[in-house]
Amino acid sequence: MKFYTKRTILNDKVYIGSLSGSYLDVYAFSLYTLPMPVGKQPFMRYKIINACLTNKQKPYPSLEEIKSTLATHDIVVDTRSIERDLEAMRHDRRLGYNAPIAFCRRNRGYHYTDADYTIDNLPLTPGEIEAFALIVESLKSFRGAAVFNSVAGIFDKLDKVVMHQARRERRDPQHPVADFEKVPYVKGIEHFDKLYHATTRKQPVLVTYRKFNQPVRDHVFHPYLLKEYRFLWYVLGYSERSKKIIILALDRIETISNKKVPFKDNTGIDLQKYFDHTIGVTLRPGGVKEVQLWCSVSQGHYFKTQPLHPTQQIVRDDEAGLVLSLQLIPNYELLQTLLAFGAEVKVLKPLSLQQEVKEMISRSTKLYSVESDV
Repeated sequence: MKFYTKRTILNDKVYIGSLSGSYLDVYAFSLYTLPMPVGKQPFMRYKIINACLTNKQKPYPSLEEIKSTLATHDIVVDTRSIERDLEAMRHDRRLGYNAPIAFCRRNRGYHYTDADYTIDNLPLTPGEIEAFALIVESLKSFRGAAVFNSVAGIFDKLDKVVMHQARRERRDPQHPVADFEKVPYVKGIEHFDKLYHATTRKQPVLVTYRKFNQPVRDHVFHPYLLKEYRFLWYVLGYSERSKKIIILALDRIETISNKKVPFKDNTGIDLQKYFDHTIGVTLRPGGVKEVQLWCSVSQGHYFKTQPLHPTQQIVRDDEAGLVLSLQLIPNYELLQTLLAFGAEVKVLKPLSLQQEVKEMISRSTKLYSVESDV
Protein backbone atom coordinates (compact mmCIF):
# COMPACT_ATOMS: atom_id res chain seq x y z
CA MET A 1 0.00 0.00 0.00
CA LYS A 2 1.38 3.39 -0.99
CA PHE A 3 0.65 6.71 0.72
CA TYR A 4 0.30 9.77 -1.47
CA THR A 5 -0.29 13.42 -0.75
CA LYS A 6 -1.86 15.99 -3.05
CA ARG A 7 0.40 18.95 -3.81
CA THR A 8 -1.42 22.16 -4.67
CA ILE A 9 0.72 24.83 -6.34
CA LEU A 10 -0.17 28.41 -5.41
CA ASN A 11 2.07 31.45 -5.72
CA ASP A 12 5.06 29.22 -6.52
CA LYS A 13 4.62 27.21 -3.30
CA VAL A 14 3.53 23.66 -2.63
CA TYR A 15 0.88 22.88 -0.01
CA ILE A 16 0.71 19.28 1.09
CA GLY A 17 -2.48 17.71 2.32
CA SER A 18 -4.40 14.68 1.09
CA LEU A 19 -4.76 10.97 1.74
CA SER A 20 -5.39 8.61 -1.19
CA GLY A 21 -6.94 11.39 -3.23
CA SER A 22 -9.29 12.84 -0.56
CA TYR A 23 -8.51 16.35 0.60
CA LEU A 24 -7.17 16.80 4.10
CA ASP A 25 -6.07 20.16 5.50
CA VAL A 26 -3.59 19.53 8.33
CA TYR A 27 -2.36 22.82 9.74
CA ALA A 28 -0.93 23.77 6.30
CA PHE A 29 2.34 22.17 7.33
CA SER A 30 5.12 21.00 4.98
CA LEU A 31 5.13 24.31 3.14
CA TYR A 32 8.14 24.96 0.98
CA THR A 33 9.13 26.81 -2.14
CA LEU A 34 9.24 24.95 -5.46
CA PRO A 35 10.73 26.72 -8.49
CA MET A 36 8.12 26.73 -11.27
CA PRO A 37 9.12 25.90 -14.85
CA VAL A 38 9.81 28.96 -16.97
CA GLY A 39 6.50 30.08 -18.44
CA LYS A 40 3.05 28.59 -18.01
CA GLN A 41 3.08 26.31 -21.06
CA PRO A 42 5.61 23.70 -19.81
CA PHE A 43 3.53 23.02 -16.71
CA MET A 44 0.39 22.65 -18.85
CA ARG A 45 2.24 20.19 -21.10
CA TYR A 46 3.27 18.09 -18.10
CA LYS A 47 -0.37 17.93 -16.95
CA ILE A 48 -1.59 16.85 -20.39
CA ILE A 49 1.21 14.28 -20.79
CA ASN A 50 0.33 12.93 -17.34
CA ALA A 51 -3.32 12.62 -18.43
CA CYS A 52 -2.23 10.65 -21.49
CA LEU A 53 -0.07 8.28 -19.45
CA THR A 54 -2.86 7.63 -16.91
CA ASN A 55 -5.67 7.19 -19.47
CA LYS A 56 -6.92 3.61 -18.98
CA GLN A 57 -9.02 3.75 -22.16
CA LYS A 58 -6.00 4.62 -24.35
CA PRO A 59 -2.92 3.14 -22.67
CA TYR A 60 0.62 3.34 -24.04
CA PRO A 61 0.37 6.62 -26.00
CA SER A 62 3.01 7.22 -28.67
CA LEU A 63 4.84 10.51 -29.13
CA GLU A 64 2.53 11.32 -32.05
CA GLU A 65 -0.57 10.62 -29.96
CA ILE A 66 0.71 12.85 -27.14
CA LYS A 67 1.52 15.53 -29.71
CA SER A 68 -2.01 15.27 -31.12
CA THR A 69 -3.58 15.56 -27.66
CA LEU A 70 -1.50 18.65 -26.91
CA ALA A 71 -2.71 20.17 -30.16
CA THR A 72 -6.34 19.79 -29.07
CA HIS A 73 -5.42 22.09 -26.16
CA ASP A 74 -3.88 24.64 -28.54
CA ILE A 75 -0.34 23.62 -27.58
CA VAL A 76 1.69 22.99 -30.72
CA VAL A 77 5.17 21.50 -30.17
CA ASP A 78 7.51 19.22 -32.05
CA THR A 79 8.36 15.63 -31.13
CA ARG A 80 11.73 16.62 -29.69
CA SER A 81 10.01 18.98 -27.19
CA ILE A 82 7.82 16.13 -25.94
CA GLU A 83 10.89 13.94 -25.47
CA ARG A 84 12.49 16.72 -23.41
CA ASP A 85 9.30 16.99 -21.34
CA LEU A 86 9.34 13.27 -20.63
CA GLU A 87 12.99 13.50 -19.59
CA ALA A 88 12.23 16.47 -17.29
CA MET A 89 9.35 14.60 -15.69
CA ARG A 90 11.72 11.71 -15.03
CA HIS A 91 14.80 13.50 -13.74
CA ASP A 92 14.32 17.27 -13.14
CA ARG A 93 14.84 17.72 -9.39
CA ARG A 94 13.21 21.14 -9.43
CA LEU A 95 9.96 19.53 -10.52
CA GLY A 96 10.29 16.69 -8.02
CA TYR A 97 8.10 14.38 -10.13
CA ASN A 98 10.62 11.51 -10.44
CA ALA A 99 8.07 10.04 -12.85
CA PRO A 100 8.61 6.31 -13.60
CA ILE A 101 8.11 6.75 -17.35
CA ALA A 102 9.22 3.95 -19.66
CA PHE A 103 8.76 3.02 -23.31
CA CYS A 104 7.04 -0.32 -23.94
CA ARG A 105 8.41 -1.88 -27.13
CA ARG A 106 5.63 -4.45 -27.27
CA ASN A 107 2.87 -1.80 -27.16
CA ARG A 108 4.95 0.86 -28.91
CA GLY A 109 4.07 3.57 -26.43
CA TYR A 110 4.92 5.20 -23.12
CA HIS A 111 3.56 4.30 -19.67
CA TYR A 112 4.15 4.62 -15.95
CA THR A 113 5.82 1.51 -14.56
CA ASP A 114 3.90 2.18 -11.33
CA ALA A 115 0.21 1.86 -12.24
CA ASP A 116 -0.84 4.07 -9.30
CA TYR A 117 1.51 6.92 -10.16
CA THR A 118 0.35 10.40 -11.21
CA ILE A 119 2.11 13.75 -10.90
CA ASP A 120 -0.95 15.04 -8.98
CA ASN A 121 -0.37 12.51 -6.20
CA LEU A 122 3.31 12.42 -5.39
CA PRO A 123 4.84 10.01 -2.85
CA LEU A 124 5.78 11.54 0.48
CA THR A 125 9.45 12.19 1.03
CA PRO A 126 11.12 10.62 4.09
CA GLY A 127 11.12 14.02 5.82
CA GLU A 128 7.41 14.46 5.15
CA ILE A 129 6.70 10.95 6.46
CA GLU A 130 8.49 11.77 9.72
CA ALA A 131 6.54 15.04 10.06
CA PHE A 132 3.22 13.26 9.49
CA ALA A 133 4.14 10.53 11.96
CA LEU A 134 4.85 13.08 14.69
CA ILE A 135 1.60 14.97 14.04
CA VAL A 136 -0.47 11.77 14.01
CA GLU A 137 0.93 10.75 17.39
CA SER A 138 0.21 14.17 18.92
CA LEU A 139 -3.35 14.34 17.54
CA LYS A 140 -4.29 11.12 19.30
CA SER A 141 -4.80 13.23 22.45
CA PHE A 142 -7.92 14.79 20.89
CA ARG A 143 -9.88 11.56 20.69
CA GLY A 144 -12.95 11.04 22.88
CA ALA A 145 -15.29 13.92 21.99
CA ALA A 146 -17.98 13.33 19.35
CA VAL A 147 -16.99 16.47 17.47
CA PHE A 148 -13.70 14.79 16.53
CA ASN A 149 -15.33 11.58 15.29
CA SER A 150 -15.58 12.86 11.72
CA VAL A 151 -11.79 13.05 11.44
CA ALA A 152 -10.93 10.10 13.69
CA GLY A 153 -10.99 7.72 10.72
CA ILE A 154 -8.58 9.92 8.80
CA PHE A 155 -6.05 9.84 11.60
CA ASP A 156 -6.51 6.09 12.00
CA LYS A 157 -5.57 5.72 8.33
CA LEU A 158 -2.64 8.09 8.75
CA ASP A 159 -1.54 6.13 11.80
CA LYS A 160 -1.60 2.81 9.96
CA VAL A 161 -0.21 3.93 6.60
CA VAL A 162 2.25 6.65 7.56
CA MET A 163 3.69 4.86 10.56
CA HIS A 164 4.04 1.67 8.54
CA GLN A 165 5.87 3.48 5.75
CA ALA A 166 8.00 5.38 8.27
CA ARG A 167 9.10 2.12 9.87
CA ARG A 168 9.80 0.62 6.45
CA GLU A 169 11.95 3.62 5.52
CA ARG A 170 13.90 3.51 8.80
CA ARG A 171 14.19 -0.28 9.00
CA ASP A 172 14.60 -0.10 12.75
CA PRO A 173 12.66 -1.54 15.75
CA GLN A 174 8.93 -0.69 15.67
CA HIS A 175 8.63 1.59 18.67
CA PRO A 176 7.75 5.30 19.02
CA VAL A 177 10.57 7.80 19.52
CA ALA A 178 8.25 10.53 20.90
CA ASP A 179 6.04 9.58 23.85
CA PHE A 180 3.20 12.10 24.26
CA GLU A 181 1.28 12.46 27.48
CA LYS A 182 -1.67 10.08 27.44
CA VAL A 183 -5.12 11.61 27.80
CA PRO A 184 -7.39 9.50 30.02
CA TYR A 185 -11.11 9.20 29.38
CA VAL A 186 -12.91 11.66 31.66
CA LYS A 187 -16.57 11.80 32.57
CA GLY A 188 -18.40 14.59 30.80
CA ILE A 189 -16.52 14.48 27.49
CA GLU A 190 -19.74 13.16 25.93
CA HIS A 191 -21.27 16.62 26.47
CA PHE A 192 -18.49 18.41 24.58
CA ASP A 193 -20.11 18.01 21.16
CA LYS A 194 -23.47 19.42 22.27
CA LEU A 195 -21.88 22.40 24.04
CA TYR A 196 -19.48 23.07 21.18
CA HIS A 197 -22.32 23.39 18.70
CA ALA A 198 -24.48 25.34 21.16
CA THR A 199 -21.63 27.83 21.60
CA THR A 200 -20.93 28.29 17.90
CA ARG A 201 -24.63 28.52 17.01
CA LYS A 202 -25.63 30.71 19.99
CA GLN A 203 -28.10 28.10 21.22
CA PRO A 204 -29.20 28.27 24.89
CA VAL A 205 -29.28 24.91 26.68
CA LEU A 206 -31.00 23.45 29.72
CA VAL A 207 -28.35 21.85 31.91
CA THR A 208 -29.00 19.49 34.81
CA TYR A 209 -26.00 20.05 37.05
CA ARG A 210 -24.83 18.47 40.31
CA LYS A 211 -22.00 19.94 42.33
CA PHE A 212 -20.15 17.52 44.57
CA ASN A 213 -22.19 16.72 47.70
CA GLN A 214 -24.99 19.06 46.61
CA PRO A 215 -28.48 18.52 45.15
CA VAL A 216 -29.18 18.64 41.42
CA ARG A 217 -29.98 22.05 39.92
CA ASP A 218 -31.23 23.10 36.52
CA HIS A 219 -29.62 25.98 34.66
CA VAL A 220 -30.90 27.70 31.54
CA PHE A 221 -27.42 28.32 30.26
CA HIS A 222 -26.03 30.53 27.47
CA PRO A 223 -22.56 29.12 26.61
CA TYR A 224 -19.74 31.45 25.53
CA LEU A 225 -16.45 29.55 25.84
CA LEU A 226 -15.17 26.01 26.34
CA LYS A 227 -12.03 25.82 28.48
CA GLU A 228 -9.71 22.88 29.12
CA TYR A 229 -7.52 22.51 32.19
CA ARG A 230 -5.51 19.41 32.97
CA PHE A 231 -7.56 17.21 30.61
CA LEU A 232 -10.88 18.34 32.15
CA TRP A 233 -13.31 20.54 30.22
CA TYR A 234 -15.33 23.48 31.53
CA VAL A 235 -17.85 25.82 29.91
CA LEU A 236 -18.17 29.52 30.66
CA GLY A 237 -21.52 31.21 30.14
CA TYR A 238 -24.50 33.06 31.55
CA SER A 239 -26.83 31.22 33.94
CA GLU A 240 -30.40 32.50 34.20
CA ARG A 241 -30.66 30.78 37.56
CA SER A 242 -27.59 32.54 39.03
CA LYS A 243 -28.19 35.77 37.06
CA LYS A 244 -24.50 35.98 36.24
CA ILE A 245 -21.67 34.43 34.28
CA ILE A 246 -20.53 31.14 35.81
CA ILE A 247 -18.33 28.17 34.96
CA LEU A 248 -19.72 24.62 34.80
CA ALA A 249 -17.57 21.49 34.81
CA LEU A 250 -18.58 19.06 32.10
CA ASP A 251 -17.98 16.06 34.36
CA ARG A 252 -20.74 17.32 36.70
CA ILE A 253 -23.35 17.78 33.98
CA GLU A 254 -25.96 15.03 34.13
CA THR A 255 -28.18 15.99 31.19
CA ILE A 256 -28.19 18.69 28.54
CA SER A 257 -30.79 19.72 25.97
CA ASN A 258 -31.61 22.71 23.77
CA LYS A 259 -33.80 25.42 25.26
CA LYS A 260 -36.06 27.54 23.04
CA VAL A 261 -35.37 30.97 24.50
CA PRO A 262 -33.54 33.99 23.03
CA PHE A 263 -29.77 33.77 23.36
CA LYS A 264 -28.19 36.26 25.75
CA ASP A 265 -25.07 37.60 24.06
CA ASN A 266 -21.90 38.24 26.01
CA THR A 267 -21.41 41.98 26.38
CA GLY A 268 -19.57 42.28 29.68
CA ILE A 269 -16.30 40.34 29.44
CA ASP A 270 -13.40 39.91 27.03
CA LEU A 271 -13.33 36.16 26.44
CA GLN A 272 -9.80 36.25 25.01
CA LYS A 273 -8.43 37.79 28.22
CA TYR A 274 -10.80 36.33 30.80
CA PHE A 275 -8.34 33.70 32.04
CA ASP A 276 -5.15 35.73 31.48
CA HIS A 277 -4.46 36.06 35.22
CA THR A 278 -5.50 32.65 36.48
CA ILE A 279 -4.08 29.20 36.90
CA GLY A 280 -7.01 26.90 36.25
CA VAL A 281 -10.59 28.08 35.82
CA THR A 282 -11.69 29.49 39.20
CA LEU A 283 -12.04 33.27 39.53
CA ARG A 284 -12.33 34.41 43.12
CA PRO A 285 -13.55 37.90 44.02
CA GLY A 286 -10.81 40.38 44.87
CA GLY A 287 -9.18 40.67 41.49
CA VAL A 288 -5.56 40.34 40.42
CA LYS A 289 -2.86 40.35 43.14
CA GLU A 290 0.90 40.40 43.00
CA VAL A 291 2.01 36.93 44.04
CA GLN A 292 5.65 36.77 45.15
CA LEU A 293 7.32 33.40 45.54
CA TRP A 294 10.68 32.34 46.90
CA CYS A 295 12.08 29.26 45.15
CA SER A 296 15.07 27.12 46.02
CA VAL A 297 18.03 27.28 43.65
CA SER A 298 17.22 23.83 42.21
CA GLN A 299 13.52 24.65 41.68
CA GLY A 300 14.45 28.05 40.30
CA HIS A 301 16.21 26.40 37.35
CA TYR A 302 12.90 24.79 36.33
CA PHE A 303 10.93 28.04 36.63
CA LYS A 304 13.46 29.87 34.48
CA THR A 305 13.11 27.32 31.67
CA GLN A 306 9.38 26.65 32.18
CA PRO A 307 7.62 29.68 33.73
CA LEU A 308 4.81 29.02 36.16
CA HIS A 309 2.64 31.60 34.37
CA PRO A 310 3.06 34.03 31.43
CA THR A 311 3.08 37.01 33.85
CA GLN A 312 6.15 35.65 35.67
CA GLN A 313 8.97 38.15 36.33
CA ILE A 314 12.26 37.53 38.16
CA VAL A 315 12.71 39.86 41.14
CA ARG A 316 15.95 38.37 42.49
CA ASP A 317 18.23 35.54 41.46
CA ASP A 318 21.23 34.72 43.67
CA GLU A 319 22.76 31.96 45.77
CA ALA A 320 19.90 32.32 48.29
CA GLY A 321 17.32 31.32 45.70
CA LEU A 322 14.99 32.80 43.11
CA VAL A 323 12.23 35.33 43.87
CA LEU A 324 9.42 35.55 41.33
CA SER A 325 6.58 38.01 40.88
CA LEU A 326 3.34 36.97 39.16
CA GLN A 327 0.10 38.82 38.50
CA LEU A 328 -2.59 36.31 39.45
CA ILE A 329 -6.03 35.91 40.95
CA PRO A 330 -5.43 33.65 43.98
CA ASN A 331 -7.65 30.58 43.67
CA TYR A 332 -7.86 26.93 44.63
CA GLU A 333 -5.89 25.74 41.59
CA LEU A 334 -3.02 28.09 42.45
CA LEU A 335 -3.06 26.80 46.02
CA GLN A 336 -2.87 23.20 44.78
CA THR A 337 -0.03 24.07 42.43
CA LEU A 338 2.04 25.74 45.14
CA LEU A 339 1.50 22.91 47.64
CA ALA A 340 2.79 20.44 45.06
CA PHE A 341 6.26 22.05 45.26
CA GLY A 342 6.54 21.34 49.00
CA ALA A 343 9.58 22.88 50.67
CA GLU A 344 11.00 24.12 47.35
CA VAL A 345 8.61 27.11 47.14
CA LYS A 346 7.42 29.63 49.74
CA VAL A 347 4.71 32.29 49.32
CA LEU A 348 5.96 35.76 50.26
CA LYS A 349 2.96 37.79 49.04
CA PRO A 350 0.07 38.26 49.52
CA LEU A 351 -0.17 37.36 53.18
CA SER A 352 -3.68 35.97 52.73
CA LEU A 353 -2.37 33.37 50.26
CA GLN A 354 0.59 32.64 52.54
CA GLN A 355 -1.84 31.98 55.40
CA GLU A 356 -3.92 29.60 53.25
CA VAL A 357 -0.81 27.61 52.39
CA LYS A 358 0.15 27.43 56.09
CA GLU A 359 -3.28 26.16 57.03
CA MET A 360 -3.21 23.47 54.35
CA ILE A 361 0.26 22.33 55.44
CA SER A 362 -0.90 22.27 59.08
CA ARG A 363 -3.90 20.12 58.21
CA SER A 364 -1.69 17.74 56.23
CA THR A 365 0.75 17.47 59.15
CA LYS A 366 -2.09 16.65 61.56
CA LEU A 367 -3.37 14.01 59.16
CA TYR A 368 -0.04 12.16 59.40
CA SER A 369 0.56 12.83 63.12
CA VAL A 370 -2.32 10.71 64.46
CA GLU A 371 -3.15 7.04 64.07
CA SER A 372 -6.19 6.48 61.90
CA ASP A 373 -8.11 3.58 60.41
CA VAL A 374 -8.76 5.59 57.26
